[in-house]
Amino acid sequence: MIADKIIRSGGQSLIGIVGGTNILEIEVLRDVIEKRIRTPYGMAEVDLGYIEDIKVALIRRHGRKQNKPPHTINHAANFSALKKLGVRYVIGMSSVGCLREDVELPALIIPDDYIDFFSSATVFKDKLVHITPGFDEDVRRVLVKCAKKYGINVVDRGVYFQSRGPRLETKAEIRVIKNWADCVGMTAASEATVAKELGLKYAVICTMDNYAHGIKDEVVEYEKIRRRAKESAYLCLKVIGEAVKVIWNEYIDKKR
Repeated sequence: MIADKIIRSGGQSLIGIVGGTNILEIEVLRDVIEKRIRTPYGMAEVDLGYIEDIKVALIRRHGRKQNKPPHTINHAANFSALKKLGVRYVIGMSSVGCLREDVELPALIIPDDYIDFFSSATVFKDKLVHITPGFDEDVRRVLVKCAKKYGINVVDRGVYFQSRGPRLETKAEIRVIKNWADCVGMTAASEATVAKELGLKYAVICTMDNYAHGIKDEVVEYEKIRRRAKESAYLCLKVIGEAVKVIWNEYIDKKR
C-alpha cells in the first residue's frame, strides 16, 4: 500500500540511496516495502520507505542476498528503476581502499572525480551517445557539509579509481594507480556514469576502512575489510540521513 501510493504519486519527492554489503544488516529506512521493478534493462530490487517523513528509494547494489558481485551488477536497471520512481537525487555509499599514506584511518572521502578504464556500464546499447561523466556537485556539496558537522576525518575532494573486481588489487597495480587516485573501489564510477546518462544527480560518500594492498605494508584481508566497513557504516548512514534532509529542504521541497 505505501509503495503503491509512492509510485502513483509520481515519486517526485523520493530521494535515492545506493549502498553495498555494509548496510544489509542495518535498518536504514522505516516502513519498508520491498519491490521488484521491471525496467528496459532488467529487474531491479528496490526498498521503499522513509527517513523521518521523507520518502526514500534504497537499492542494495549487491542484492538482498549478497549474490551480485561487482562485475555482475546491473547498474542500468538499478538507476532506471530509480528514475521510473521519479527519483532525481541519488546518494551512493561505498567502502574503498585508501591510496594515501597521509590520511589517518578510519576516514570518509567524498570524491569529486573518477577513473574508470575497465567497466562497460551504460544505458546506450544501440545508439551512439557521448556524455560528460562526473559526480554531481550539488549532491557532493551537501555530503561534504553534512559530514563535517560530525567532526570526523573527511577528505572532501579526491579521485576514485574503479577496478573491475571482485578480486582485490595486486601490490603492483596499487603502485601504479596510487599515482593517479586517492581511493580505490569497484562500483561508484559505473554508477556515476549511468546516473549521468539517465539525467540523475549522483555523488558518493565512501568509508576508507583500510589501506590498499601494499600501502603502509598493510595486509589486506577481505573479512577484516567487511568488519571495519560495517563499523564505519553506522556513522556514514548518519551523514546520509542528514544529507537526505538537506537535499529535501534545499532542492525538492522549495520547488513543490
